[in-house]
Amino acid sequence: MTDTPANDRCIVTLCDSHYFPGLESLYYSIQASCPVPLLCFDVGLTDAQKDSIAHDYPDLQVLAVPDTEEVRQVITAFQEMEPVGKPGKRVWPLWLCPFLIAACPFRRVIWMDCDLVILRHLDRLFDLLEQGPVFTPENLAPERTPNKPALYDLLPIERAFKPESPCINAGVSGWDTERDRPVLAAYRYPILRACHDLAVRDAIAWHDQGALIWAIQKTGMEPRVLDTLAFNMCVKHTGLLNTPLSWRPDIAVELAERVPDACVVHWNGHRVPWTLT
Repeated sequence: MTDTPANDRCIVTLCDSHYFPGLESLYYSIQASCPVPLLCFDVGLTDAQKDSIAHDYPDLQVLAVPDTEEVRQVITAFQEMEPVGKPGKRVWPLWLCPFLIAACPFRRVIWMDCDLVILRHLDRLFDLLEQGPVFTPENLAPERTPNKPALYDLLPIERAFKPESPCINAGVSGWDTERDRPVLAAYRYPILRACHDLAVRDAIAWHDQGALIWAIQKTGMEPRVLDTLAFNMCVKHTGLLNTPLSWRPDIAVELAERVPDACVVHWNGHRVPWTLT
C-alpha cells in the first residue's frame, strides 16, 4: 500500500440541529487532542448553525448528504419509521454511516458520533489505523448487541465465525477508504437488503451497528476490534452521570481532568448532557 500523507486524515460525523452542541464540543476536543479536519454531513442543521460554523470553526466542513441511488434508497426506506428514545432523534440517519464514510474526500477517516467527546490520544487511533480498520467494543449493553440468528440464514456467511461476536459499538470506527473498500461494501450490504426486506431489517441489531457486526464477520476482521474500552467508553462507566455538567463547547478540558482513564467518552444510551442544564 502506498504511504498516505499525514494530512490526508479527518474525523467524520453527521449532525442535525438538536445535536449541534455536541458537534461544537467534538470540534474543540479534536483541536485539543490532535488537530485534524472535522467533516460533518448535514442532516438538519439550521441556517444560523451553518453560519456559525462558517465564521467560528475553520477546520469544520459541512457536507451535503450524498445524492446517490443507495442513499436515496436508505432515506426512503427508513424515513417513516418511528423515532427512537432521544429527543428529536430520527431513524433514517442511523443507517447512513457506511455510505458517508465511503463518500468522504479524505483517505484515513475516523467516524465519530457527535454525542461523544475526545479527551486524549486521538493520534493513537490514527496510528492503529495504519495496520487495518479499527473497531471499538460495546460497553453499555453487550448482552443486547448481537444480531438475531435469523440474519445469518437470510445473509449467510461462508466462513467460520461466532454469531455472538464481535461485540462492538459503531459510534467510533477507523477506515482507510481505499484499503478498506471490501469491508465498507460489506457494511453497506445488509443495510441495502434491509431497505427492501423487512425480515432482514428485523434481524439486524441496532441499525447500522448490526450491519457493521455482520461486515466484520463476513470479512474476518474480528482481530481489528480493540481490546480496550478507552476509545469509546460509555458515560455509565465514568462518574459524570452523578454530577450535572455545565455544558460548553470546550468542556473536553474539564472532562479530561474528571475522567483520567478514558480517551473518548460517549453518551450512547443516555440523554445528551447539553439538554440537562
